[in-house]
Amino acid sequence: MAPPWSLPKRILFRFVCSYFVLYCMPGDGRVNVLSAIPGAATLAKPWSQLMHAICPWIAFHIFHLSGKPTTYFLTGSGDTTLAWIENGFFLVAALVASVVWSILDRKRPNYRAAHNWCRLLVRYTLALTLFAYGFAKVVPLQFQPPRFLQLTQPYGDFSPMGVLWNFMGASLPYTMLAGCAEVLGGLLLLFRRTTTLGALVSFCALANVVALNFCYDVPVKLYSTNLLLMCIFLAAPDLRRLVDVLVLNRDAAPADPMAVRFERRGMRIAATVLWVLFAGWALTSEIIESRAGYRQYYVDVKHPPVYGLYDVEAFRLNGTSLENAADPARWRKAWFIDSGLGVRTMTDQVTTFPGKFNVVKGVLAMDEGVGSLTWTVPDSEHVAVEGKIAGDSVYARLRRIDTSKMLLNSRGFHWINETPYNR
Repeated sequence: MAPPWSLPKRILFRFVCSYFVLYCMPGDGRVNVLSAIPGAATLAKPWSQLMHAICPWIAFHIFHLSGKPTTYFLTGSGDTTLAWIENGFFLVAALVASVVWSILDRKRPNYRAAHNWCRLLVRYTLALTLFAYGFAKVVPLQFQPPRFLQLTQPYGDFSPMGVLWNFMGASLPYTMLAGCAEVLGGLLLLFRRTTTLGALVSFCALANVVALNFCYDVPVKLYSTNLLLMCIFLAAPDLRRLVDVLVLNRDAAPADPMAVRFERRGMRIAATVLWVLFAGWALTSEIIESRAGYRQYYVDVKHPPVYGLYDVEAFRLNGTSLENAADPARWRKAWFIDSGLGVRTMTDQVTTFPGKFNVVKGVLAMDEGVGSLTWTVPDSEHVAVEGKIAGDSVYARLRRIDTSKMLLNSRGFHWINETPYNR
């Protein structure tokens, strides 16, 4: 017979359980257990439709907002107005639920069984999230080496988030180690006996993520903070034991297994089989997706023959040679990527021209009828481009830059440094 809980503990659990059940439901930009089950993603649509109705209504009628903040749109940010409203709605709904729950179920001595089920939901949700973000770092997809645009960008023009993204991408081994820490935390969370250790490992990894998100203005502050709270929730039952061992240097009582238990043997076997299938599928699908992403970005890449970063040695616009360094129309740098052309002018204005390459004809056809450029390669170091852009005749002589010799890419690793090499 489990001992009774104190009244404050029961009330706190009702609130926390209600909140995490709501937050672990499918939501925009959040990893959830339901979407990890093959064929079950469609079951999340009614809930998503409900949230997509409630949150804009709150934004419009309670906060008197209008326009873009009240609409759902594709974004890489988890800190949108509607995301904050949704989180606030979860807090209020959890508070109301805990009050009603406390009134209707005030005589129950403890919530051991409900706690076990809530822990199961939270640790699987957290594990899947750590797999999603961790594997995207182990196979460097989230952070990639600085691109031609960033290699020509003045440092003062970077946003704080841009500094972080390129700092991470500049050292793929560091990025991969950060991903390994997240994957390790997720793996430990899959097993009941290592849940506390997994929560501690995940807390350390996510505490760093939360600090970076807040300090570099990354718009995932809300999501990462909630993930950190999940780590605290999972580790909380063992905090006293951890303090006894790590701080007070005294014996600790055996851990409470806190497992969801089934009385019937058949149910226990079925639960084990489902766990093996679920965990196996989650890991396998992440590995498959990471492998596909790696091949897409690093293996099966066919760059156009002029792919690269260039200095602009000569530039003519409508037949007039522009040699004045202060002329805002003159190109200073240019780069060809798989999706078109980018240029940086003498005044550091950046313009991109998306298009498709015809390698046989040596032509870049730009999107939306902007124009086209023909290229020739007089020698291995130079490329000449000529054509029409937005009605203007353009000619440029480009000299290839070997980006592998840039200090950021060439410095490498050194065991011994007599003096700091800080440039």
